[in-house]
Amino acid sequence: MKKKKILILLLVAILGLCLWFSAKGILWYRATASERALEKKQDQALENLIDSRRVKNSELDPKETGQEKMSDPFGEDGIARVLFIGLDKRVGQESGHCDAIQLITIDRGTGTINITAVPRGTYSPLLPGKGVTSSDYYVSNACDLGGLDYGIKQIEKILGVKSDYLVVVGFSETLGILRNLGLPTTETLQWLRNRHGYAIGEPQRAHNHSTFIKQMLIKFAPTEKSSINTALQYLVYKIVKTDLSFAQAQKIIATISAMDIANHPEKIQLSMRPLYAIQDIPYDPQHIGEYLDQTLGPIKHLLNKDDYSGTSEETIQAKLLSIIEKNKNNPEFVSWAYQNNIWLQIEDNEKRLAVQYDLLVSYLALLPDKKERESTIADYLLEMENRTESFWQGKARELLKREIDN
Repeated sequence: MKKKKILILLLVAILGLCLWFSAKGILWYRATASERALEKKQDQALENLIDSRRVKNSELDPKETGQEKMSDPFGEDGIARVLFIGLDKRVGQESGHCDAIQLITIDRGTGTINITAVPRGTYSPLLPGKGVTSSDYYVSNACDLGGLDYGIKQIEKILGVKSDYLVVVGFSETLGILRNLGLPTTETLQWLRNRHGYAIGEPQRAHNHSTFIKQMLIKFAPTEKSSINTALQYLVYKIVKTDLSFAQAQKIIATISAMDIANHPEKIQLSMRPLYAIQDIPYDPQHIGEYLDQTLGPIKHLLNKDDYSGTSEETIQAKLLSIIEKNKNNPEFVSWAYQNNIWLQIEDNEKRLAVQYDLLVSYLALLPDKKERESTIADYLLEMENRTESFWQGKARELLKREIDN
């Protein structure tokens, strides 16, 4: 089971990046056509940026063959710099906030990793005419008001180095990965989001993200290269937005695996740009509830209701399932829900599997291309095989057989 909890080392780091937790955050599907159109615009802008970066990364170096250039993510200096962004897309925004920012630098030569946090409230200039209030001049807003590409350039100026690759993740995927790692989903997201419980606020929260990533890498890093589950890596790779190819992601994972981080945690160093005086606060899933009560309990009534609305998990789950049921025959919703892996937000395992299958069937009916339908079913079958869900494996095989026979 531990091998399957690994998922993909490179993407474990993503867990600290989607940190907006509220009933509003979970129930992403918007009611009005104009809001849904804006969300499509956000998604398309992200896809365009990823595609442009992927093309740039695949451009040939005169000293290298095309295959070498595309498969080796490490440059001549033996370093791969991967920028992780938690993009908080909300109604009324064209691109979304860069809500959490971490640069993971893997040095193949020295066998070390550096995790650098950038607090989202760090000052950043904006394009002329974009700024309105002083709070607009945050790097998190640079991604929204200036566009994601502009925001990334500002982040890189703060870091003092350009990133080689980009990884962006969604809310549903974070919940799914947390669940597969056996971590408490709701409380972990609250722990990662917590900034009000600290005198220094946002810088401490950003450092906590780095601490969390380090702990996850140490805990789940395989010590044997053969233990990495390639099929499961592929499944997780498919649900995130990145300009890394799958082959490049695998090379980074193999490099991290060879570092033997579990026995040498000192190989992972944490830093922050700009520098703040922060504490090293360990993530403790066994006592996380007590910690949240201690730090947030006394001020909970003062917090924004969108951060901690007091809505119970049962109520949130009921609303989520109600939205899915109400819109299951709506092609626009089905397409959005499937592409955003909305079933990963469902806590009950049997309900989650049933909703995933139903959405799969409805989504397939919207795909005009036979090869795309077959590929989508094959990916689902691979996932069910890795999860050892025999019943749903059988359902997937039936779907694939019908598709091939038609």
